[in-house]
Amino acid sequence: MHFMKFEDFQRIEATHLDYKVSLEKEKPKSWLKSVVTFANTKGGHILFGVSNNHEPIGLDDAQDTASKISELLTSRVEPPVRYILTTFDSGKEGRLCIDLEVANGPHYPYYYVHEKTREIYVRRGDRPEIATVIEQNNLILKGMNKTYDSLPSSYNLSDVSFTLLAATFKKETGDDFDLVKDLVSMGFVTEKGIVTNAGLLFC
Repeated sequence: MHFMKFEDFQRIEATHLDYKVSLEKEKPKSWLKSVVTFANTKGGHILFGVSNNHEPIGLDDAQDTASKISELLTSRVEPPVRYILTTFDSGKEGRLCIDLEVANGPHYPYYYVHEKTREIYVRRGDRPEIATVIEQNNLILKGMNKTYDSLPSSYNLSDVSFTLLAATFKKETGDDFDLVKDLVSMGFVTEKGIVTNAGLLFC
């Protein structure tokens, strides 16, 4: 762990930042939900030893707290998240705070797991909330490195028409539209001639 300053975090957007006075060893779900949220969205920081009024007050034992954070992340978040633990001075004699920086992805979706609980969280405003079915599906596709738009539909190229797209392409570029080659490069048709969901929208 290395040293930073509390001021270093002031420029971070509120949606990527949470504050915890302590680790809450008996009820860690509150901050673990934030970990899962950050991993599933755009990453973020949880600052331990900082009050809700954003005042750094430090921890009783930063080293022990850091060990417990690592232990809980390993046992209650799946798959393993990418994170960095750093300390910074609280300004109070001998008391340090901890920054838990969580990176997003790439193995979406991330779950909070404990006993019979297995939950996916995403960020809404400045709080973690259970992901909707659509959000969960999108995270699963993201984890597969695919988006809904790029997935094949149930239509073949011969079932649909891209006449308007071809005419617009010719008008805007002056070039003829190569139906198979250009549709594949644009992601509207797979190499096997199946129209993607994005392609259907353009038909």
